[in-house]
Amino acid sequence: MDASRWAKRATSIAGLLTAWFLLAAVGPELLPGPAATAASFAEQVQQSSYWDAVVASTVRVWMAFVIAAVLAVPIGLLIGWNAMVGDFVFPPLELLRSSPPIAWIAFTILVVPTATLGLPVIGIIEVENIVFIAFLGAFFPILLNTIEGVRGIDEEFSRAAASLGAASWQTFRHVIYPGALPSIHTGMIVGMGLAWVNLVAAEMTGVGGLGFLTWSAFTGGSYPVIIVGMVSIGALGYLSSAIVRRAGISQIPWQETQAA
Repeated sequence: MDASRWAKRATSIAGLLTAWFLLAAVGPELLPGPAATAASFAEQVQQSSYWDAVVASTVRVWMAFVIAAVLAVPIGLLIGWNAMVGDFVFPPLELLRSSPPIAWIAFTILVVPTATLGLPVIGIIEVENIVFIAFLGAFFPILLNTIEGVRGIDEEFSRAAASLGAASWQTFRHVIYPGALPSIHTGMIVGMGLAWVNLVAAEMTGVGGLGFLTWSAFTGGSYPVIIVGMVSIGALGYLSSAIVRRAGISQIPWQETQAA
């Protein structure tokens, strides 16, 4: 990325900070300004509880995203490529998609057990029902974009491959899958963002992580910590999406895409 783009992005961040400073100065009395938030952030980073929350949320969201991608991509490819599979599999999935993932929180608390995952260095993290909520946020954007990616491929490409003697699996491997990759890439970026949104909302039920840190700061009246939590979530979400974006771009070198 050239220096001019970096300068433009830095200017936009500076503009956001300026607007925040002015809003805190003339707006609601309880709204913390940048200085108060920075002081609170300096305190939080010295506490192990903050880093425990960061690690817990990051591990959960990546677990959910990887599981969602592993399931959604092949299912989406099959639904988009085979009409019979689509007729049998897509309707129930579309029915489930209509229910917002946040509405599943109560259901998962009752039905999906919470387990503990022991990780080296990281320690013990509660998983399963929280990961399931984040999984739902990532699964459907990846699934739908994969389906549309397959259906958007010109049929002439498949016919041309068949006329050259390609078997069905070869057409799938060399025409369908590469042709759908740009849409899959887009679905993964969107899915990662929604995984973070749903995870944070689910964590507010009291299972730790940045969502719980932010909510407990609100109930305890520690308003600068709320902003610290929000900024931390935003930064981690941005970094996660950037990683997914970079990984996706490496898989579609034929497409001219500028890395963000």
